[in-house]
Amino acid sequence: MLSVFPSLLFLAPFSAFLIRVALALVLLYAVNKHWLRAETKFKIFGVIELVAAISIGAGALTQVGSSVSALIVIAWLARSEIRPISFIATLLSLVLCVSLILTGAGPFAFDLPL
Repeated sequence: MLSVFPSLLFLAPFSAFLIRVALALVLLYAVNKHWLRAETKFKIFGVIELVAAISIGAGALTQVGSSVSALIVIAWLARSEIRPISFIATLLSLVLCVSLILTGAGPFAFDLPL
């Protein structure tokens, strides 16, 4: 494959790390939004998001955490009242989840590499 910047190809393994960080930040933002609501169902949803964010951010059981996150994001798509971010950002989060499920955790993770 022809690359415009071939000298940067050594950074390719770090893409999964950046995806992990971005998805963990989105989930932590959602936790903050759900904890600020007074209803109990939102707090329970926030706890599940927090566990998934820690799992993905630390790189421990990343594919399991990404699968749980994908289910969370699908719930955001199905029910707009629990969606903490915009619709387009939610779709992008789903793409991040699927990407981590398929590629694994990448470097700086506790998971074994694929």
